[in-house]
Amino acid sequence: MANYPKVLIVDDEASLVQLCKFVLEMAGFEVRGAYNGRQALNLIAEELPDLIVLDVMMPGMNGIEVCRRIRETHPSNPPYIMMYTADDREGTKDSSLQAGANELVTKDTPLHILTDRIIASTPSA
Repeated sequence: MANYPKVLIVDDEASLVQLCKFVLEMAGFEVRGAYNGRQALNLIAEELPDLIVLDVMMPGMNGIEVCRRIRETHPSNPPYIMMYTADDREGTKDSSLQAGANELVTKDTPLHILTDRIIASTPSA
């Protein structure tokens, strides 16, 4: 059986999670979705994905805190973390990178470009 790259999409907007999930599955990824930071950390504890697309602005635990916790709990085998946000301020980018994110992509990025960046950032199938 093929070993497909695993991606976790984390966003409090369910429609965005489902859309990303659909597009990435069509591109050959194994995709799971989480709708808040706590759920994301629980899914990561069950199975560490190759890449995490993580919304910055979520109620409860924001994406920057989730990113920080992932880096603390998985220092030897870290997943690639792509912050995905509508907040394009420089301070958000700086905070994301300081928390351990690999990059920040804004939500105005077309979905096909986001998909291309995810493909480029994950191990091949």
